[in-house]
Amino acid sequence: MQTKAVLLPGMLGAGCTSVAFELAKLTGMKVVNSELIIREIVSEKRVTFIELTQMARDGEIDLEDLVRNVALDYINEGDVIVEGRTALMLLDRPVLLKVFLYADKKVRVERVAKRRGISIEEAAREVERSDEDRHRLTERLFKKNFIDPSLYDMMLDTTYLSYSEAAALLEKMIKWRLETFSSR
Repeated sequence: MQTKAVLLPGMLGAGCTSVAFELAKLTGMKVVNSELIIREIVSEKRVTFIELTQMARDGEIDLEDLVRNVALDYINEGDVIVEGRTALMLLDRPVLLKVFLYADKKVRVERVAKRRGISIEEAAREVERSDEDRHRLTERLFKKNFIDPSLYDMMLDTTYLSYSEAAALLEKMIKWRLETFSSR
């Protein structure tokens, strides 16, 4: 059974976080990502981020598994957009919509440099590192490359779209999917 949840993974700099928050404004859905979940875990466990990181390094906890399980709880509740790397961990779950965001590498590098206030060279390294990390994650979990279209319902190029334009397109897709599934 599918829950009213949207998975919005993508490439660093393609706009997953920004599009997710724009989409949330349009739909009233909650946005969930690794940062929110880790903040929640830190708050509930009453440990600092540094302590949590050390616990993961020491093997006391499997941080990836913990983040995935919390994200699954959100999906089961419904009315949620799970974005970024966390969404990649959940591609095996039946949800309303799975959309992969991508953009031209040069545009992604420029967006990351601007958002983080770093050099183009440093942003290029971060984009490359992130692409490799996301590839390794999906390869390990699903034996597929993270850019494999078979993992998604839709792939959206944000190179020439504003984040609000991308969100408006996704809102239409969500409405269409809800109408389609409710009529079955």
